[in-house]
Amino acid sequence: MPKYLLVARDDGRWQTASGEMSPAQMQEMLQTYGAWGERVAKQGRLKGGEKLRDGQGKVLRGGNSGLSVTDGPFVESKEVIGGFWILEAPGYADVEKLVSDHPHLNFGSLEIREIEDMGRA
Repeated sequence: MPKYLLVARDDGRWQTASGEMSPAQMQEMLQTYGAWGERVAKQGRLKGGEKLRDGQGKVLRGGNSGLSVTDGPFVESKEVIGGFWILEAPGYADVEKLVSDHPHLNFGSLEIREIEDMGRA
């Protein structure tokens, strides 16, 4: 069955309609992410995933002048990648349905990309 990469994107600010989240609101939000992950795992669709460390990363570029390393994640973008999940589903429509209630949609966007099978066992 095909696997898909689900990428969480946002602008790096976690806010409610009334402003910055309180610690209690942040804890509640984290619990909704956990509950979503548990539900999808019980369906056998979640194959992995992690939250990425905020504000850290490197961008590597190659070329004729050699390797260039800059602080990242993507300094030229206002959008950051906050985490990812690996999902298994028959097709894009199935993944869309599976993530339609994902809690991240309250804060940012989700990108779905099919992982190409490179023939490895």
